[in-house]
Amino acid sequence: MPPEPKAYAADELAVGLSAEFEREITEEDILAFARNSGDQNPLHVDAAYAAATSYQGRIVHGAFQVGLASALLGMHLPGRSVLLGSVNARFIAPLYFPCRVHVRGEITSWNRQTLAGQLKVVVEEAASSVPTSEIFMAFSLHEKREAARPTAPVAVAPAGPAGQRVVLVTGASGGLGSVLSAALAKDYAVLGAFRSHPLQAEPGVSPLQLDLDAPGWEEGLRTALGDRPLYGIVHAAWPGAPRGGLLGVQDDVLERQLLFATTLTIHLARFLYGRVGSEGGRLVVLGSLAGRARPALPLAAYSLAKAALESAVALLAPELARKQITINAICPSYVAAGINRQADERARKREAALVPMGRLCTPEDVAAMVRYLLSPEAAFLSGQAIALSGGQI
Repeated sequence: MPPEPKAYAADELAVGLSAEFEREITEEDILAFARNSGDQNPLHVDAAYAAATSYQGRIVHGAFQVGLASALLGMHLPGRSVLLGSVNARFIAPLYFPCRVHVRGEITSWNRQTLAGQLKVVVEEAASSVPTSEIFMAFSLHEKREAARPTAPVAVAPAGPAGQRVVLVTGASGGLGSVLSAALAKDYAVLGAFRSHPLQAEPGVSPLQLDLDAPGWEEGLRTALGDRPLYGIVHAAWPGAPRGGLLGVQDDVLERQLLFATTLTIHLARFLYGRVGSEGGRLVVLGSLAGRARPALPLAAYSLAKAALESAVALLAPELARKQITINAICPSYVAAGINRQADERARKREAALVPMGRLCTPEDVAAMVRYLLSPEAAFLSGQAIALSGGQI
């Protein structure tokens, strides 16, 4: 009998936690899977054909065994609150049917801070105890928000004294954007722009709902500012990091990456140019070491857009300088937040091993550089892509 369905909480998970079940696999199971999936390969469904091959009989689809692993992950360990991120499977021996299988899974990595981990699943033919597949499944949890944690309403004006400088942070509800907003709120009146995920209440941060994808977002920002000038913009919003090369990327995905890198950056620069005070201002955008410095083929659209962002910064700098506005890009190496928040501990250790300083770039490292670029000390620094590489060449 399968174990009872579970829903492990984050604090209950740990490396070594396991679950298992056994079940029969019948001919009807395989034929139904073939019909539903469309995989009618004769090695699985045609007894006469399979008998004439080197396998001498029909075997269970590899994807069927992955489905057994998915059932263990989604129903038993961690259970209902899980989201599958990736699958890496190898098939050790053919699994003939009808048969009985033993399915066992074990947590091999777990990070409580990122709610991400890995489950190793082994499928065995129960009668012989011969393993037929080994399946690694990266996962994350989607815990419910705590009802007691309030979200702030949409702001109509930036918080802080009337004379305090106002800084807009885009993507302020993201992992990195939220850290930047909180760090800057110590010295600035921060408008934290978000699209759909509301900001949690932070002292000194006024939430502002802006859909930067849609035309007319500027009017919402003007309303929030009132008659106060805008000193700075920190552009941290980004539409994820799609995997794959450029030949296979969908046009709309590529266009949205380039939109945030170029068109939106230009529009933000125009807005700041029109609302800055006599003292000048600052525009800081978040690039990546995966832009020009170290392009990443598995993230080709992301790398292309981040490289284009650096070009936009260089070209905007002389125009913005007319009003004493500086513009710079911060290009960090791998940061365990934002698009990398679901990476497991093994991936983080692998990335840290590439850094001469022996550690990953942190959100606090990025926040410190943002604070510097907003400061008077950086008044003559503009048009640069600043690498936070920890010594990587």
